[in-house]
Amino acid sequence: MVGSKMYNVDLSDTKTKIVLGVAAAGTALALGGALYYMSSSKSETPSGSADTPKKESITPKEETIPEAPKEPELTPLEEADKRKAAGNGFFKKSDFEGAINCYLEAIDLYPEENPVEKSHCYQNMAAASEKLGKPEDVVKYCSKALVLNQKYIKAIQRRATAYEKLNKYEASIKDWTAVCLIEGPEKSMKSGYMATSDRVLKAYGDEKAKKLMAARVPKLPSHTVINSALDNIHMRDFHTTTKPETLENMGDKLYIQILSDIEKKEYDVVPDKLDKAISEEPAKFLNQLRVLRGIFAWVMADYQTALQNFDAVILDTKSYMRLKVQAHIHRGEVYQAKGDKNRALADYNTAVQLDEDHPDPYLHRAQFYLSIEGLEQAIKDLNKCISLDEEFAAPWTQLVYGQYQMARTMSPSLLDEVFRNLSKMQEKFPNVADVFALYGQVLQDQRQFSAAEEKFQEAQRLSPDNVTYKAHVATLKMMAENNFDAALVLLNEAHEKDPKCDFVLENLGMIYIQKQMYPEALECFKKALELVKTEAEAAHLSALYIGIQCQWEVCDEYNVKPVSLADLQDFSQMMTAPQG
Repeated sequence: MVGSKMYNVDLSDTKTKIVLGVAAAGTALALGGALYYMSSSKSETPSGSADTPKKESITPKEETIPEAPKEPELTPLEEADKRKAAGNGFFKKSDFEGAINCYLEAIDLYPEENPVEKSHCYQNMAAASEKLGKPEDVVKYCSKALVLNQKYIKAIQRRATAYEKLNKYEASIKDWTAVCLIEGPEKSMKSGYMATSDRVLKAYGDEKAKKLMAARVPKLPSHTVINSALDNIHMRDFHTTTKPETLENMGDKLYIQILSDIEKKEYDVVPDKLDKAISEEPAKFLNQLRVLRGIFAWVMADYQTALQNFDAVILDTKSYMRLKVQAHIHRGEVYQAKGDKNRALADYNTAVQLDEDHPDPYLHRAQFYLSIEGLEQAIKDLNKCISLDEEFAAPWTQLVYGQYQMARTMSPSLLDEVFRNLSKMQEKFPNVADVFALYGQVLQDQRQFSAAEEKFQEAQRLSPDNVTYKAHVATLKMMAENNFDAALVLLNEAHEKDPKCDFVLENLGMIYIQKQMYPEALECFKKALELVKTEAEAAHLSALYIGIQCQWEVCDEYNVKPVSLADLQDFSQMMTAPQG
């Protein structure tokens, strides 16, 4: 038996000698008395008298020590319980090795018809191993416990924690998913299981995103993404009145063609033309070409190429000031996409210092502050941007977005002002689709679904190529009417029109989850991961992918029902919160 010990009794022990001595003395006295009795019983008879019969000798009885009463023999179950209790005692005394030995003895003793008791011992061994700082043993013993008792929450939870310590995030996420699904959403939220699961998901997403972006093959994204990037800058910094026939260098001539391609939104040909133009070493438009090449490399998530081009412009002493400003702005965007917030903010600040009267640096710095919830500083920068160019729509939409976030999180009394500003903005920019889209998102977030749909429909009319507006209508169908089928039709239409739009793919995946069509959902997230341009987006989608994959596997393995997104959180906030 593991951990049992043999004990030898030392007869030289003083107490043993005393006990044995008393017994020996008693025996000697008894024997001595018997001998005296026998010798003194022989009497002589008088002469002439008749012989008297001889008396029989009496053998003295040996005096014995009474035996102690025997303890009743324990059943295997009782003996196992006794060893388990001994293990608990060792555990309380922080003798974790001793505890493990006792629990092992108990497991050997428990009958086969007591698997739950065996599982408890294995789980206790895992707890002791946890105290000893041995996460590998924790995983081993918890796994043994779960073979015997599949839905043993303590064991699943403890193994999940051990997996995290071993940086085995996928296994940890699967276990935490099992805990949440077995316990149910309400208990999981109250017990903190869901919060822990989210934390592990985030750690996994961050780690996966870095690897994914490092191995990413540059790919031109959706035209919607490129339009959004170009709408946030003043293209006048790149315009020229020079006629191509007046130019001698082929690179300079190509630059004029590229501006025309961008204006016509024929983006697919632009990256190759930019590379060719730069290779011709143009005399007039080299730095303009470098900035544009950097912008297109950035939206393709080709950070190295983007930084090379922006650095070249910044270091060129002959570069125009406005081009240096653009280079600092967009280099800041690259650093922000890579998660380097300090360098990003330094570039935005430098751009402001280089040209305090240029609106673009204030807009991009404001977007940076919005991303880190620096609402007050963002609103200050946006107001400055608007004061420098009141006809620039982008800062207006960002300003109202920032005000709405402030109203939601800090001061609900600002909500009336937000709606007044939305109305004013709509009047000022009646032909800007993003104005109506933002209005629709705010109304949707306030659950004014009919009014929201009208705004999205108008945005679609103004910009029919932007499929994100149809995606918003799809979520409205789901939220207002609980009509997942209608939402699925709209999202599939949007995806067919623009297969590279990651926003549509993500929302399409969400609908598939609601319909418990997990393979289809995972395929959507996988495609979206190939298109995102920032580590933050990659981390979000990576976490979403593994979370859904684990839920699918857990439902099958543990025979539990999936938890809908509506059970876990406010679905409208996750899918349709106004986008900055």
